[in-house]
Amino acid sequence: MTSPGKGRIWEVSGKQMHWFILAYLLFLALPCMGFLPNFWSRVLTLSWDSHTHQYITERAIVNVTMETLRGTKKHQGNHAEEQTKLGRGFWRAVGEVVKSNADMDFLSSTRSNPVYHFDSERVDSAMGMLRQIWAQTLLSVRAKEYQRARHSLGQLFHSLQDFYSHSNWVEMGQRFIYLHLLQPEEPAIPVAEDTPTCMECFSHTCRNNLLPRMTNRQQDTQLLTTGYFSTFPTKPQGKCSHGGILDSSRYKGAKGGINKDSTSPFFSPHHYLHVEAANLATEATLSVLRDLRDTVGHKTFLSVKQVPALVFVMDTTGSMFEEITAARFRAHSIIQSRAGSCGQPGTFLLVPFHDPGDGPVYETDDPNQFMQHMENLMALGGGDEPEMCLSAIQLALTHSPPLSEIFVFTDASPKDAHLFDVVKALALEKQSKVTFLLTEDPNYTSESKRGRKRRSRRERRRRSEPLSPDRFSLYSSLSSLSGGLTIFTTNSDIRGVSTIVEDNTASDKVQQQDPLYCWTSTC
Repeated sequence: MTSPGKGRIWEVSGKQMHWFILAYLLFLALPCMGFLPNFWSRVLTLSWDSHTHQYITERAIVNVTMETLRGTKKHQGNHAEEQTKLGRGFWRAVGEVVKSNADMDFLSSTRSNPVYHFDSERVDSAMGMLRQIWAQTLLSVRAKEYQRARHSLGQLFHSLQDFYSHSNWVEMGQRFIYLHLLQPEEPAIPVAEDTPTCMECFSHTCRNNLLPRMTNRQQDTQLLTTGYFSTFPTKPQGKCSHGGILDSSRYKGAKGGINKDSTSPFFSPHHYLHVEAANLATEATLSVLRDLRDTVGHKTFLSVKQVPALVFVMDTTGSMFEEITAARFRAHSIIQSRAGSCGQPGTFLLVPFHDPGDGPVYETDDPNQFMQHMENLMALGGGDEPEMCLSAIQLALTHSPPLSEIFVFTDASPKDAHLFDVVKALALEKQSKVTFLLTEDPNYTSESKRGRKRRSRRERRRRSEPLSPDRFSLYSSLSSLSGGLTIFTTNSDIRGVSTIVEDNTASDKVQQQDPLYCWTSTC
């Protein structure tokens, strides 16, 4: 019979085992680990005080952003007050970097590749990869492809941070970051390719399992090593493992491991050095951000809040003269009201469409050039009532930054309804609003202005084809899900109704009055 005392012991152990199983199941999908990906992974591994990739990355971005703001403008108030003003665009962009960072542990193309995680002594290959990603990031920023830049920056941060957790850099007594990783001209430390690196360790915590030469503090005789993970590539005898309950290579000599991914001994044999590794990883991330800022300039640094664009999608068929005139007038009014202010859009986009084509996209950050292009826009031609509207909106969403305001002027239903799901997904991804200004009531029939223009042709065909009363339903659905509006008006009222464009952009301007917005624009 089990004693009461033993029963209580089993009850506690059962609860601990329950959490252990949850954590183990969570990480079965992660063949290759670095610092824990995010907050929830920290919770489920019961390592509450671990520094995650998410925490390291977010803290570094915020710190360098605040540092840059203080260096370029005089701001009042404490740091906490400044952070509350960064706005949703800032945090959305930071989230993109963090997500790209975490994806390195989940995507099939990267999770098992030791080069992306500084595993298995693939140090030279990993350094080459880091430098390549750095070059790609700079090219993307200079080409104003900011989402791509944030994606590559997240990848770079992940691998860079993993170096300090997976290598013996901390154990060698290093208290500064390894500059050679991204700067070839800086001194390099050779890799212990053909040299044994570890001794056997038979407990969860592996203190002093690195061979003496791997912890040597004399710079001229130091060697770098990183732990092997799982079964590929095969770990040579005498090499270090990554270690922890997820690493099957820990059973092969030398048993044990050296990773500092968390404060949990179940996942990290060198958990007692986790904070030191995380601090160096943070400093390395800060260094990359400062280098990026100094290379591309303060105004385009990271573009964590790329300024939303003002986008006009214009039906240019022959019946659209009044609408084009109203859009031209409204764009000019917005530009004039925002001249010299922080609220001016970073870019202006114009996407014309008709039947059968759409585009080309005209994009500029010069308001005068944009107005000149609007002046040259003509209403010509025309054909059947449906037009290629959704194709044009797709172009607008593809070429505009997140959180942009897109205004569609048309009097025709979509001829390309098959694109609705694609356009909807793009609008949700970009979190951009799509507003429609329709100069034809949805209940009109073929006696509407397009119908009247083509009455002779329809009479020749001896038939009357009423237009469907729900032919604008896709527009209404798209505007509703994106947070925009669908407005029906007439030719005579279009100029007055088009003030909705100015009203909407003005409300966004209020939301965008924050230090980072002003910093990334020209005020």
